[in-house]
Amino acid sequence: MSLSDALRTARPPEIVAAVTPTPKGWERGVSWQGTDGTVTTGPIDTEVNAAVWKELIADWGLDSDSVEIIDGSVKFKGWDSPIKGTTTGATVRLRSYSARVQHRAAANAEHMADVEALCRVASKKNPPRKPPPVEGAERAMLVALADFQLGKGEGDGSEGTVNRISAATARLLQRLADFKKLGRPFHVVYLVGLGDLVEGCSGHYAMQTWSVDLTRRDQLKVVRRLILQMVDDITDAGYRIVLSGVAGNHGENRNASGKAFSDWEDNDDLAVIEQVGEILAANPERYSGVSVYLPEMLSMTLDVCGVNVGFAHGHQIRGGANGAMNKIEKWWLDQIGGNQPTAAAKILVTGHFHHFVYSEGGIGGRTHFQCPAMDPGSRWFTESSGKYSPAGLLTIGVGSAYGERGYGDVEIL
Repeated sequence: MSLSDALRTARPPEIVAAVTPTPKGWERGVSWQGTDGTVTTGPIDTEVNAAVWKELIADWGLDSDSVEIIDGSVKFKGWDSPIKGTTTGATVRLRSYSARVQHRAAANAEHMADVEALCRVASKKNPPRKPPPVEGAERAMLVALADFQLGKGEGDGSEGTVNRISAATARLLQRLADFKKLGRPFHVVYLVGLGDLVEGCSGHYAMQTWSVDLTRRDQLKVVRRLILQMVDDITDAGYRIVLSGVAGNHGENRNASGKAFSDWEDNDDLAVIEQVGEILAANPERYSGVSVYLPEMLSMTLDVCGVNVGFAHGHQIRGGANGAMNKIEKWWLDQIGGNQPTAAAKILVTGHFHHFVYSEGGIGGRTHFQCPAMDPGSRWFTESSGKYSPAGLLTIGVGSAYGERGYGDVEIL
């Protein structure tokens, strides 16, 4: 062997650099607890920015429009790592960033608490959160304010909807007077919103924005004035009133993707009742016989003259087969099994499906009323299904005076 061969074979093998392992605890990943959590980038060689966080949040299956980085929570760990595959000893500086993330609704909680405090300072006459018992009342007129969808421009549009509601209010007053003449007076009137009082402006179906004939602000204004007019007319007729309602899907506060992104109570169906309640509270002498109740869930049950009546819009109902009514009955059975707000209800009233149904055969000893809508109809639904239901305002007599069923005197106005 020559000297050169010996020297060459005696040289140590070339060392090819490998990347330094990521420090434990700084690996790429996410931890999410429903409303908040932690996101970690893993090793990167660039500065982290808002776009990187947004992409990373979305990559882990979270909604990047409703999940945000908590200010001041970003941390990082840095280290030098050899450039993989090199023999020169060159290194690259890597960092792994970690940040706390939270749902925007949670981020707004402290702010919303401040808003409530300011409202309490501004007015000491906030609507009560629960309706007081209506003493001595054995018979109530329940008026289901279902699916007005004010602002929907199909058919006769918002003008037609307002005319229908105004005419139904006049018939309601006449009906109250007729029963009084018959010696069977109602002692209290329950005005209960069943959701979708406004149409909204986008996010519910493809052509919605093009077809609405009122802005969101004007939708709320018209509904507010319609309800306030009902309250005024019924008050002038000498009746006590309970005003309440549940939230529907058209009232949701939605983002550009058509998804609700804050919380269940951030809903125009509840906001408009709250606004009317604040107007009433400003004149306690005139409206002393009116109480306002805003639920904290998507469904509720009220004691109406000794009869438990449950209310839900219906958009939360899933599962079941053979039509909407089977789905509702299955949902109600599940609510009973889970001891949810409508579990104790003897009567369930729902909206959302836009046609009238009455059933007492689905669940033993209980009755379901599905409300017709007051909106101008849906051309797409009619042309695709061939189905159409006339508009109407459902009214039901409820109370212990009606005997075992707890209801009677049902009429659509």
